[in-house]
Amino acid sequence: MLFIQGQPFSVERAQTLAPSTPYSDAIISSMVENPDPFLFAYQDLFKFAVILRSNIVDAAKALSTSHASFETFYRTRGNPSYWTISNEGGLQLRPSVRPSEAIMDISNAGQHYGFECATAMEIVLLTGILKTIGPDGFDQLYANLYLWDWNDVPHLPLTIEPVTQHGVPGDVRYFKNPDVSPQHMAFQGENVIVLPNEQYYGHGIGIGGKAFMISHLNQARRPGAERSAYLMPRATRIVLPALYASTESFLQLPQPTLPV
Repeated sequence: MLFIQGQPFSVERAQTLAPSTPYSDAIISSMVENPDPFLFAYQDLFKFAVILRSNIVDAAKALSTSHASFETFYRTRGNPSYWTISNEGGLQLRPSVRPSEAIMDISNAGQHYGFECATAMEIVLLTGILKTIGPDGFDQLYANLYLWDWNDVPHLPLTIEPVTQHGVPGDVRYFKNPDVSPQHMAFQGENVIVLPNEQYYGHGIGIGGKAFMISHLNQARRPGAERSAYLMPRATRIVLPALYASTESFLQLPQPTLPV
């Protein structure tokens, strides 16, 4: 269910308001046809959401083909021209390096990088933000960028919301593997980005549907395991009003009028 300024919107009506992107139709349909409500207090916030989610999908697909590898935190790798590696396996931006250039280097030169799936999700979300607000705004907001875990990242406000039926492209979801083998703890779960057409991107696994993700994790279960991996009924999402407030001065959103 989609509501903008308190009004319910159909797919067709929302499409007239939203900017056209390669994924806007899928994003809008997922919101409108969802049993969970998606509420936007004003038009620009909705437009911002569609653009940002589209850019997050783009960023996930770019990272999936970048040749960046999956590594545990203690084996993190990065391009030393842009990053240093902390003791906990995080990527710390070097002084005097533009954050926008460093983030884009991960997708453009992924063979120099290896990181954990939580770090991958942070990279995808930040790349989506960069593509939405532009490099100058991004460099101002993320001047002291540190990539490790996605909790408590300045200017990346996140919330966890229940998912009754299906997510929306640009969501972060989690596949849990309750009977993971102690020898394969890296596969105790997988953070994924929701893509259109019921597809998911998981770092180190690739792009595939729900059954593909579950099958991959089930291969890492302990002997005699009876419980399958499963998709948890929740999504991690960017708190749009907070991010919009931080980035509004950098945005140039299209301005169609609200249909009557």
